[in-house]
Amino acid sequence: MNNPPPTRASLILRLQSSEDAEAWEQFSELYRPFIFRMAKTRGLQHADAHDLTQEVLVRVANSVRNWDADREQGSFRGWLSRITRNVVVDFLRSNSRKIQAAEFVHDVARCAESELYDLELRKQTFAWAAESVKGTFRGPTWQAFWLTAVEQVSIEDAARQTGLSVGAVYVARSRVMAKLKKVVQSVDQGNQA
Repeated sequence: MNNPPPTRASLILRLQSSEDAEAWEQFSELYRPFIFRMAKTRGLQHADAHDLTQEVLVRVANSVRNWDADREQGSFRGWLSRITRNVVVDFLRSNSRKIQAAEFVHDVARCAESELYDLELRKQTFAWAAESVKGTFRGPTWQAFWLTAVEQVSIEDAARQTGLSVGAVYVARSRVMAKLKKVVQSVDQGNQA
């Protein structure tokens, strides 16, 4: 799970129909937390970050019909990242925060924006996938995975905490990771936009 799952081209095509509520729900579930965190990392308060997230989703809804994977405008993720960045800059400027906006633009130019985007997307994808598969495992199996893979607890300590054998902890972690990988791949289905 080192790479974020690419946005499925089929989902983007479905977004072009404003009446496809399921596509918009899936899109929102995957991207709303990412957009919100991007706003928060720029120093916006919770309410402002929430409003900005709504504005980004509205802009996507209004312009997704014009997005074309064959054009030279880049990936869908890059396009969404630019919309988010532009909404943040507009917000900062509209609130007489020109210094912050200038610093933000300068920071974006200096840092690898795609790295920040990819990191946030990986976090959100993992959280979404973990929530999706958690209920399919017994408590000790999930706990063994979580302790060792997320909290970085040693296999031996995880075995003590869960009451499983060391071998069972290895098996539990492997089973959950395989299921997570499968879920992430099914979301992607190899279609990078």
